[in-house]
Amino acid sequence: MAMRILVIRTDRIGDVLLSTPVLAVLREQAPDSHIAALVSPYAAGAIEGHPALDEIIVDERSERHGGSGGFLRLVRDLRERRFDAVLVLHPTTRLALACRLAGIPVRIGTGYRAYGFLFNRRVYEHRRDARRHEVEYNLSLARALFGQAGEAAPEIHVPEAARRAVARRLRQWRVLPEDPLVLLHPGSGGSARNWPEGCFAELAARLSRNGVRVVVTGSADERDLVGRVAGSLPESVIRVAGELDIKELAALLLASSLCVTNSTGPMHVAAAVGTSTVALFCPIKPCSPVRWGPFGGDHDVLLPAVPDCPARHRCIGNACPHFDCMERISTNDVYEAVRGRLLAIHPEAAGIPESTGGRDSAVKD
Repeated sequence: MAMRILVIRTDRIGDVLLSTPVLAVLREQAPDSHIAALVSPYAAGAIEGHPALDEIIVDERSERHGGSGGFLRLVRDLRERRFDAVLVLHPTTRLALACRLAGIPVRIGTGYRAYGFLFNRRVYEHRRDARRHEVEYNLSLARALFGQAGEAAPEIHVPEAARRAVARRLRQWRVLPEDPLVLLHPGSGGSARNWPEGCFAELAARLSRNGVRVVVTGSADERDLVGRVAGSLPESVIRVAGELDIKELAALLLASSLCVTNSTGPMHVAAAVGTSTVALFCPIKPCSPVRWGPFGGDHDVLLPAVPDCPARHRCIGNACPHFDCMERISTNDVYEAVRGRLLAIHPEAAGIPESTGGRDSAVKD
């Protein structure tokens, strides 16, 4: 039976990418249905062109949908589309109420929030316990619609225009197709504790000395960070901050041998295009790689070798006896993980030397 189905996920790029398996399984379960997604302007590019998606609706909270009048416009926009069902993957009171006022007959969301009564099909899972991957939590809501759902992996469409744009940049940077290329992304937009920028700079310097091409990426807001990481390094280390849209970043990751990153959106983009990652995670439970790690494929996940963090949401800083635990992931640990990955991808790079030493200070998940 053809339905009109809305999927809501209005947070970050990585979160939206981890929601794309829901689109795929909905299309599999209801091939003739109209499937739409409500996302933030910032993350819309992450799902643009997804093969299971018919429509993208942008939640313009800073403009059209802002304030009380904008909220009513959002309700009207949803009501006019006459959706039969909605899956609210990232719930807020505002979104739950908008779906109720829009008269969507089947409203699926969490049963563990005060506004859960606004949903009429409730899923009872505490995501903050991080017992499963975010992809699996999202698919639980799809199962609540049809009683079953298949499996799928995150997916991002990389258009030919983005591939060509990145190919031009690689030629300008004099990166040859056979060159090992490692992308370092030292920021996270505040979504998690970061590996220290000095460690990223040391890793970039060591890789560059040993013949590996390195590109350091960041958003426009992270230009200073990228500058601090790459500023004193040779010109062969490429700096890219705020110059790529999400599709071009995906194309660059597709062309890269490996990605080294904190827990952030580009890590999920790398995994979605099939590029292996060395992912650096903090020990705070809601940030756990069990829930937020790179999905599928073959990746290395490194955490500091410390006891489970007592903080429920955010780092407590100097009050913690293990602060700053992220410094306990040594550059040697990360270098060796990168070296192992590069040798598997580029056997001709056997001349990349081993680490000069240092105790093991990180654990692999």
